[in-house]
Amino acid sequence: MGSGRRLWSEVEIENAISLYVELPFGRLHQHNPRIIELASQLGRTPSSVALKLVNLASIDETVDRKGMANASKLDHAVWDRFFDKLLNIGESLDLAEQPTLLTGMSENPQSEYLSNNNFETGKDILSVTSTRQGQQKFRKMIFANYNEKCAISGISQPELLIAGHISPWSKDSRNRLNPRNGILLNRLHDKAFEERLISFQDDGEILYSPKLRIDTREKLKRIDRDGYLELPNKFKPDPSLIRAHRENLFLG
Repeated sequence: MGSGRRLWSEVEIENAISLYVELPFGRLHQHNPRIIELASQLGRTPSSVALKLVNLASIDETVDRKGMANASKLDHAVWDRFFDKLLNIGESLDLAEQPTLLTGMSENPQSEYLSNNNFETGKDILSVTSTRQGQQKFRKMIFANYNEKCAISGISQPELLIAGHISPWSKDSRNRLNPRNGILLNRLHDKAFEERLISFQDDGEILYSPKLRIDTREKLKRIDRDGYLELPNKFKPDPSLIRAHRENLFLG
């Protein structure tokens, strides 16, 4: 590293990771207002922050990392701690605060899509103090993963989209805030997934349950693009979670 260039601190890297998980992959550039905002707060240039986000992407094992190998050892260490902490926070959330939660995230708080995020250097950016905040954090990450579009229909109207869990929130506390445990779906397909009436093959092919009435199945098929789940650019769904839903929950 050239002389005079300021090293990234652990707190700065953690702030960068927190922003990375909430930005669509195609928006990791210096002109993004949120990158400009974080750069100002850290006393860095937007291009420096954007480059750090791209370097962080090389750590995500689900991203096509060809030509991307510039993350430092410290980046890797902070990344691991960040996600360990995120999963631990998910485990600690109080299910009793939202007693209606089942497999999806279709309750009212999801309708309030909050895109703003406050970064305060030196403070723990992962301080999630309630189930409601946990839901918002999860929603932001899943929206970013799928470029704010339904993975089946391509619908991009936020009010019609649900950041649903693959492995149920109420039964899998460890994966409540795991970005690889989410799929962004329109409300109709999310409900069908929650009711175990659709699932997915390992390659993303959509499976329709024989429990569906024929006319219902045909109407659902009309709004899927090609019969396959559109996989995100980052934090692709964990295949083991998809498989568990298909084998243990799906009404096939």
